[in-house]
Amino acid sequence: MFNTIRFSVVIPLYNKEATLLRSLQSVANQTRAAFEVLVIDNGSTDGGPALAQAFGNNVRLLNIPERGVSHARNAGIAAAQGQFVVFLDADDSWETTFLAKLEALITDFPNAGWYALGYAFKWGDRLQRPKHPGLRQFSRGYVPNYFATVARGDMLATASSVGIPAEICQKTGGFAIGESIGEDQDLWARIALQYPVAFDSEILAYYHQDAANMATKNKVQPDVWPFIPRINALATGHPQQAEVQRYLARQLVGQSSQLIVTKNYSAARILLKHPLAAQEGVRFLYWKLRAWLKL
Repeated sequence: MFNTIRFSVVIPLYNKEATLLRSLQSVANQTRAAFEVLVIDNGSTDGGPALAQAFGNNVRLLNIPERGVSHARNAGIAAAQGQFVVFLDADDSWETTFLAKLEALITDFPNAGWYALGYAFKWGDRLQRPKHPGLRQFSRGYVPNYFATVARGDMLATASSVGIPAEICQKTGGFAIGESIGEDQDLWARIALQYPVAFDSEILAYYHQDAANMATKNKVQPDVWPFIPRINALATGHPQQAEVQRYLARQLVGQSSQLIVTKNYSAARILLKHPLAAQEGVRFLYWKLRAWLKL
């Protein structure tokens, strides 16, 4: 039984002292009240935990052993007292109306498994909106086909733009432990296989591209991301199986392109041999040619 707290804001923390204040202040500035803030310190060695503890404004600091971002987010889910769990990375931020707009989305579309508000990549004062070709005439509501949307464009959500009913978080088991890449996409997909997704395209969350953070946000993993075979198996026999596989193909080719840019051609060629990859069509052929020619 959850109490009257509407939102539990979960902020995983690992050596983000330089940006944590920006994130915490963006939460404190929210126009929507009735929320708690859980900062889950994951073994930081800088002053971030002390900053969180001194901040006040409904902030609770939880210290856990260093076991990765999924473990930190799951610890936040377990400690959450709110009806909805909302995630914010310690180097990202929100507009002041983020929680108010999330509340409105929940009220108007109560059957969703998760809710997302628009986000943008941010370099200082420069913004870049993600591309969603499948939603050109869409601004707010239940997404007609989540997997078809992300198969044709960028991800609909980041880990700093999503709210999930606490009961669904717990029922699905949260984020995959030990996975630092694709762990958020995995949870979004597992829930989207069972529930509709609600989205408001207004840009209210910022995925900051600070130079100090890029090393952790742009890891290039040579092996197939673990969520790809897992979601492929879960989608077997699902009405959207074809769209799911096209979405997974897009992720495989995207991962391969990152490897090619970093000149890891042999790993890219292995990924491009995956049975799903060819479903990306022309994009698959382009990166396959580059991988074999080492361009």
